[in-house]
Amino acid sequence: MPPPYEPAPKTMVSPETGQLLRRGVRPFVVSYRGHSRTVDLAGYYPEEGDDGIHVGDDMAVTDAALRQVKEEVEMIPAPTTIRRI
Repeated sequence: MPPPYEPAPKTMVSPETGQLLRRGVRPFVVSYRGHSRTVDLAGYYPEEGDDGIHVGDDMAVTDAALRQVKEEVEMIPAPTTIRRI
């Protein structure tokens, strides 16, 4: 049986800068061949600045957005589209 789910801590210390990072969501632009989409990207962020640390499934939203943009630009079907067909 897998261990019970533990929510992510609200803060962590940056291994690079030593700054306190807080769990939050920020807009992130995913671009591919001149086309883009903005997604809300969860992660640990400093009070000021754009650097963040992403853990677990944080980046899944960017992967999905990139697949959608590629599907629109290059007509490469995403796995979810293939399953629907």
